[in-house]
Amino acid sequence: MLITPGIYYEMTNQEYHSTDAISASFIKSAILTNLFQARFGKSDINKNVAEIGTSTHSEVLEPEKKNVVLSKEETRRTKAWKEEYDKCEAAGKILLTQKDYDLVQGMAHGVQVTDDNDKTITIGGVRRDPACAKLLNAEDRICEASIFVEHESGMMLKARPDIFSKKLRIMGDLKTTQDCSPAGFNREIWKRLYYAQASFYLMVAEIAGIEIDHFAFLAVQKSYPYLAHYHMLDDEALQYGKRQVYSTLVDLFHAKQRGEYPTNWGDYTVHPLPDYFKIESEQ
Repeated sequence: MLITPGIYYEMTNQEYHSTDAISASFIKSAILTNLFQARFGKSDINKNVAEIGTSTHSEVLEPEKKNVVLSKEETRRTKAWKEEYDKCEAAGKILLTQKDYDLVQGMAHGVQVTDDNDKTITIGGVRRDPACAKLLNAEDRICEASIFVEHESGMMLKARPDIFSKKLRIMGDLKTTQDCSPAGFNREIWKRLYYAQASFYLMVAEIAGIEIDHFAFLAVQKSYPYLAHYHMLDDEALQYGKRQVYSTLVDLFHAKQRGEYPTNWGDYTVHPLPDYFKIESEQ
């Protein structure tokens, strides 16, 4: 699907992914593996996991739309579930079991517990974290807009930030994680190349003329009590990501020109004996 540069506010997620443009996911895949894998590889995402992710985004970003529906059925294996699921899907809703529904609600809004004084209080939830809530509740917030820009190379780039606010000059992405602590999520940033994603999105925003001061990750844990934390990258980290993104775009441009997407593995590989085997043989 060909597209012209611009910001598309009503484009669906399916339409966005069908467009022929370079995304942050492609860039991260190329950095982690190679251009060949990024170009021709396919991701295998579990449908249930994908639905929980979509539900969490909907409940966190736009809870007023009430797109997440609790099923009357305890299991997905019944005929009644299938019928209820089809009705929800036709209406643009997502049907969840009680277990998955509670998980999504917990990550979005927190859970109720009894404190030391036997009072019921609410803890956890990304919408209850003060820093995250400031962006999520911004009056001018724009959720899941699709942005398309033409890079200086002539290639079309695309980004679909979870949320951004022109008034706050912040662009953000919701992340569910096992550990949202400063140390724990720092590992995720470098392992999953979130730094490259942030740099790519900021590049797209700049070309589109959207003035953004910083990119934020709104991280929430996928387990009780659903702690959440607001993360940013410093300028040095963003510049490192920008260099990697730019280098990958240059390589991609030349690959497109040649019609060849290299693995950069060379013709063959000679594997030496590992040092730990050498130590064993000397003992």
